Amino acid sequence: MRDTPKWQRPIELPPEAMAADPAEHPPHQPARDIPLDKTQTVEDDTSLELPPSPPQSNVRSRGWLVPLLGTLVVLAIGAELYRLISWSISIHPLLGGAFSLLTLLLMLVVGIEIRRGLSGSRQLRQVQGLQQQAEALLQQTSHGDSTALLHQLEQRYHHTALKNELQGAITQLDSSYNDREIIQYLSRHALNQADRTAQRCVQRYSVESGVMVALSPWASFDMLLVAWRNLRMIREIATVYGIAPGLLTQGKLLKQVLQNLAFAGASEVAMDAGSALLGSSLTSSLSARAGQGIGAGLFTARTGLTAIKLCRPLPEQDQPKGLLQQISKGIVHKLSGRKN
Repeated sequence: MRDTPKWQRPIELPPEAMAADPAEHPPHQPARDIPLDKTQTVEDDTSLELPPSPPQSNVRSRGWLVPLLGTLVVLAIGAELYRLISWSISIHPLLGGAFSLLTLLLMLVVGIEIRRGLSGSRQLRQVQGLQQQAEALLQQTSHGDSTALLHQLEQRYHHTALKNELQGAITQLDSSYNDREIIQYLSRHALNQADRTAQRCVQRYSVESGVMVALSPWASFDMLLVAWRNLRMIREIATVYGIAPGLLTQGKLLKQVLQNLAFAGASEVAMDAGSALLGSSLTSSLSARAGQGIGAGLFTARTGLTAIKLCRPLPEQDQPKGLLQQISKGIVHKLSGRKN
C-alpha cells in the first residue's frame, strides 16, 4: 500500500503580501509630444513569414473535361465504325467498299460542317467586337478615332458580298464628319442592301411559319415547325451579313437571339404589334388556329429582327416600321385565300 500524504494546515497570507510589486508595473506616465526632427524611420520587419494561403482549386483542370469527353466519344464512334466495316467486308468485299465509301463521305461532311461552324463562331465574335467599338464611337464627337474601325470593316468584309457597298459608302465619307457622324452614315448607307434582303427573308419565313401553324392539324408539331423555319431563317440572315453558316453558328446565334428576346420581353412587343389587327373584325372571321398562326409568325419575325441586330457589324439606327403589321396582314391574306 502506498503511503498517504500527511495533511498540512493551510497557510494564510495577509492582504499586504498579495499587492502587486511596484517594480513589475511602473506608474502611469502622461503622454508627451515628440518633435518631428527627433523621429526615426523604422523599416518593416520582413523576416516574419505570413501564414500559408489555403490551397485553391485548380480551375484549369476543368477545362480539359470537355475535350477529354469529346475525344472518348470520337474514339468510341471510330471503333464502332471500324467494327461495322470489318463485318461488312467479311460478308462481301463490295458491301465493305460501300460502307467504307459512305463512312468517308460522312466524315467529310462532318469535317466541313465543323470547320464552317468554327469559322462562323469566330466571325460572330469579330462582329461583336465591331459593334462595341461602334457603340463607343457613337458616344463621342472626336475626329480620327474611327479610322481603325473602318480598316477593320474593310478587312472583315473584303471577301463577302458586302464589300462593294461598304467600300462605296466609305469613299463617300466627308472629311468634316466626326466619329459619331461617320458611324451613323455607314449604318444607314453601307448596309442598306443587306438590310433590305434580310428583312424580306424575315417577312417570308414569318408568313410561312404562321400559315403552317394555322393549317397544321397537330398542335404538338407546331413548335417543331416554328423551330425548323427559325433555324433556316437565321442561317440565311447570317449568310446575308457575311457570316459562315453552320450548325455550330446557328446554335450559338440562336442562343444569343433567345437571350435577347427574353431580356427585351418579345412576347409583349409581339402582342402589342398584333393587337390592332386581332382586336377588330379579324377575330370574328378567323378561327383560333389562325390566331395561333399569327402569334407564331410574329414570334418568328421578332426572332429574325433580333438576328439581324446581332449579325450587323454596326448598330441599327432606323428600326423597320410596320414590318410586324405587314407580316400579320400577309398571314391573314394567305389564310383568307385558302379559306375561299
